[in-house]
Amino acid sequence: MVLEKLEPNVVWQIFETLLTRTPRESKKEAKIRAAITRWVADQSKATSVPMTVNEDTAGNLLIRAPATRGMEACPPILLQGHMDMVCETSRPSGFDFQDNAIPVRIDKDGQWVSADGTTLGADNGIGVALALALIADRGKDVAHGTLELLFTVDEETGLTGAFALDPKSLGIQSKMMINLDSEQMGYITIGSAGGGDMLFTKELPLTDLSRKDHHFLTITVSGLQGGHSGIDINLPRANANKVIARLLSLVSREAGLSLCSWNGGSKHNAIARDAEAKFGIPAGKANQVEQLLTGERAALLAYYRSTVAGSTPLEPNMKIEWILSDPGATFSPDESSRIVSTGNAIPYGPLRFSPDVPGLVETSCNFAIVKTEGSRVLFHLSTRSSVDAELEALRNTLTDIAMLAGWTVTKQPAYPGWKPLPSSPFLQYVRQQYELVAKQKIEVEAIHAGLECGIIGACIPGIQMVSIGPTVTGAHTPDEKLHIADVAVLYRLLKTMLKALPNLKL
Repeated sequence: MVLEKLEPNVVWQIFETLLTRTPRESKKEAKIRAAITRWVADQSKATSVPMTVNEDTAGNLLIRAPATRGMEACPPILLQGHMDMVCETSRPSGFDFQDNAIPVRIDKDGQWVSADGTTLGADNGIGVALALALIADRGKDVAHGTLELLFTVDEETGLTGAFALDPKSLGIQSKMMINLDSEQMGYITIGSAGGGDMLFTKELPLTDLSRKDHHFLTITVSGLQGGHSGIDINLPRANANKVIARLLSLVSREAGLSLCSWNGGSKHNAIARDAEAKFGIPAGKANQVEQLLTGERAALLAYYRSTVAGSTPLEPNMKIEWILSDPGATFSPDESSRIVSTGNAIPYGPLRFSPDVPGLVETSCNFAIVKTEGSRVLFHLSTRSSVDAELEALRNTLTDIAMLAGWTVTKQPAYPGWKPLPSSPFLQYVRQQYELVAKQKIEVEAIHAGLECGIIGACIPGIQMVSIGPTVTGAHTPDEKLHIADVAVLYRLLKTMLKALPNLKL
């Protein structure tokens, strides 16, 4: 083990041996479901405690552990997280997430756990590990009433597990829930944004341009920081798809182009870090296009890689490069213009901030993925808002933009936001216990990212919910890090809350 000397050892052992060594990419959770089920069976056998695992048709797991001695009258409580992870790599040769363990490591400063060139999967593997550790430690220093652990599938690519949750078939009894998918120590989350993805598609004929009359270029944007399309959308980071759209739009307007392909981004909930486009231009416009691209690159780098004294570069590793390419089949100049113009018109980033919560993004759009497969072009957008009506208004606006350029639009089902309940007795209890354990003031917040709580709350009327977690930075990118010291505090908090739960008056 790499993390064997970290405390609490039980949490880190589960995280490394069970979570980082078992493939669990979104929509491919069969192996982690089986591994968790086996792990629970082994724990039940070793302790002679009748723990059960129920699975619904979506693949969500509900683990139930009976109350420890003297805690039988305590109300049941649900701890919840998701099993899947975003699989991203910065390794030039790629990384096979289905056959290789996550290359986990302790950073040189000894304060963070990360992975070598891949996402770590602390989102939400550490939440799952914290919950499972309570089962492993029961009978030692963990006392609890009936404990229910809900682990959902496919949270990252559409909240599929939460949408399909069947509390009745799983037998969920709890009316209190702690979601373990927050990523900032010292905060309790009590509300989150709703969201919904949109797909723009075109099926177009391809044609071959004359080699003699046209030059072909491939332009790439790389080295961007990316980030979570909810948590990091307010940061002044570049989106590779939007940068490509800006460059291609300039060339299309001033010189004309015929697009061969455009590919960028890989996850709907991640800000695109890399993108590439290949296109043909009239041979007589080669010098003009070179000047256009050179000038626009200089403007972009001056903004994002500024070295002005006292400033911090927004994208210190940003690269924009182009090379001559071999000829290829293209879309017509008119259709190429429509594709590029649509990409340039799609809004990116925060569109409105909350009038009620200072600094909270209310509504946003992420231009997440562009994909060309032969004659088919796809734009994948991720939209979010904490106000359901504003989310739908944004999706309608984007539909209008797409229809003006002849795209086929698919609005995928939207998920609801999670409405904050600041007067909840359960929230006040968790906050009190948190402050006692952490010995600091604990903040209560709502976030722009999507959590499963809103959907689960709709499935279980009357349930009181909070979300907590250790600090995770760089989620959904190969820069993902987990703060080591926070894990010990969160585990003490969970144990303290469970033990003191009989004192809670709902």
